[in-house]
Amino acid sequence: LEGTTGVTVESVETDRTYYTARGFDINNFQYDGVGLPTVCDNVQGELDTAFFDRVEVVRGANGLMTGSGNPSATVNFIRKRPTAATQGSIAVTGGSWDKKRIVGDVSGSVSESGAVRGRVVAGYEDKDSYLDRYSNEKQMFYGVIEADLTDTTLLTLGHSIQTSDTDSPMWGALPLFYTDGTATDYARSTSTSSDWSYWDNTLHNSFVELQQQLDNGWRAHGSVLRLKSESESELFYQFGTPDPDTGEGLAAYPSQYDLDVEQWVVDAYATGPFELANRTHELVLGATWSRSETVDESRYGQGIGDPLPPLEEWQGNYPRPTFDNGVGGSDWTDKEVATYAAARWSLTDRLTAITGLRLTWLDSDGESYGSSKSTSYDAVETPYAGLIYDLTDDHSVYASYTEIFTPQTEQDINRDRLDPIDGVNYEIGLKSEFADDRVNTTVALFQTEQKNVADAAGTYPNSPDVYYRGQDGLESQGIELEFVGDVTDRIQLFAGYTYVDIEDADGNPEKSFVPEHLAQLRGTWQVPGVDGLKLGSEIRWQSEISQEQGVVTTGPNAGTVIVTEQESYAVVDLMASYDFARNWNATLNVNNVTDEKYIESLKKFGTAAQGYYGDPANASLTVSRVF
Repeated sequence: LEGTTGVTVESVETDRTYYTARGFDINNFQYDGVGLPTVCDNVQGELDTAFFDRVEVVRGANGLMTGSGNPSATVNFIRKRPTAATQGSIAVTGGSWDKKRIVGDVSGSVSESGAVRGRVVAGYEDKDSYLDRYSNEKQMFYGVIEADLTDTTLLTLGHSIQTSDTDSPMWGALPLFYTDGTATDYARSTSTSSDWSYWDNTLHNSFVELQQQLDNGWRAHGSVLRLKSESESELFYQFGTPDPDTGEGLAAYPSQYDLDVEQWVVDAYATGPFELANRTHELVLGATWSRSETVDESRYGQGIGDPLPPLEEWQGNYPRPTFDNGVGGSDWTDKEVATYAAARWSLTDRLTAITGLRLTWLDSDGESYGSSKSTSYDAVETPYAGLIYDLTDDHSVYASYTEIFTPQTEQDINRDRLDPIDGVNYEIGLKSEFADDRVNTTVALFQTEQKNVADAAGTYPNSPDVYYRGQDGLESQGIELEFVGDVTDRIQLFAGYTYVDIEDADGNPEKSFVPEHLAQLRGTWQVPGVDGLKLGSEIRWQSEISQEQGVVTTGPNAGTVIVTEQESYAVVDLMASYDFARNWNATLNVNNVTDEKYIESLKKFGTAAQGYYGDPANASLTVSRVF
């Protein structure tokens, strides 16, 4: 996602990551087109991509694809599938900070006829970090089987499990300013973690699919998806603001935290062509049922508020406390039923229209930390429409309109869930092909108007957790440019640029932690005269970001607004790949070759204003064999 145009990876902590696109959180993660919004709008642990053939990103309001109007993006993980022919691969990686990784992938027919096929992917990774005391261990397994029940019926069953176990993670991060409002500047290795803290995450992903080819080009598809996320942790948070002279002022906040989320999605649809007015059109009709149950519990540790030494002297040796200083938690269930219909209308040989409507019934029941989570919405309409006009065989213009209805999990000061976001999204663009489709370009202009968008408003008393308020009149607009293709037989280039401007109802800038400008350029070059040698480079650049974080309350700067800034910066990566023997490859990656020091994210603010620094220069070498 770091390499995707317009997407920002917001690593607010070591093991909790948010993603934004066009200025708004991405919470719609799908598997082969089926999924639910994430419960907490973030990914916990380190999600591995070993199971996936590719990752697709649809930027902008995705009503034309999924019926949901979230204006950021949809991330779709496309799973690896079995092959009829026997094939396999193994890859071994070693890298900086004692990184060790191995992944194996085997696929082929299970039955002699080839009607039953299977695939298994397994992997293991263990690594330390540039951060003091931090280490992570991952184990991955994925199995999938396909069976041709008839010539027109395909049944697929699969299951994956991934563990991501971390020792000494950061819960929260480093304070970004001193009591006088000036910026802190710690060593990149500085960590607020204790030596006993851990954060273990396990993700189960099970699915069943049935595809049936029907008459007259129609096709029916049904699937059941189950996601089970389990998180266990003992965490150590440091809160407060350090003194610029002594470095003192931080205090302890230990806590045990467990989170279990189970999601079920049942989706069924039929799609195919139909004739009207002597032209062939396409129709899809479907329905989705989903259920998501969330249970979490916080057990607070003794010693909350204990003063701590300056971070420059911190070694993580705070005694592990007993966690019997109070208990809080949540237990709620979200249920959703939706029906949808979409049609692709061939109006002329060059003009196509897409129309659709989604009706959503949503019910939530339960409580979170003593507050009710009960909400109910019936038959909420989400219409969408688009036009595509082929200027020539190589150039098409398009326009789309999508209404937005996005349930939110953020809570206000009373721990009540915010009402859903509603609004509209407009987009126009030009897509072009050049050089016999070897080069593709996109120009897109977008504008979004939203109401009741969750806006961070503060932190709960004696807690690092942020509460939110619903913000009306939020508008964003911008432009995206993209270039991808084979410039020559030996050179491949990708370039992307995004500009986004976000304002409140009064025209004031909003979400200053989101860069206005994002740009990237990457390319590979097959070296002439050396068969199998490929060199590559990537440059990612973003404009400056900032975050207002309160007001200085003491000293000569009292009354001054505290603003944390991260200047614009670029990260440069290099790659060399060499096929040194038949079916063998070695790939060297060198990341952040200029050793740029930058803050990963400024998404947090106020008394929770914390962040940490991105990876310094590092390298890894992967040796792989296919068979």
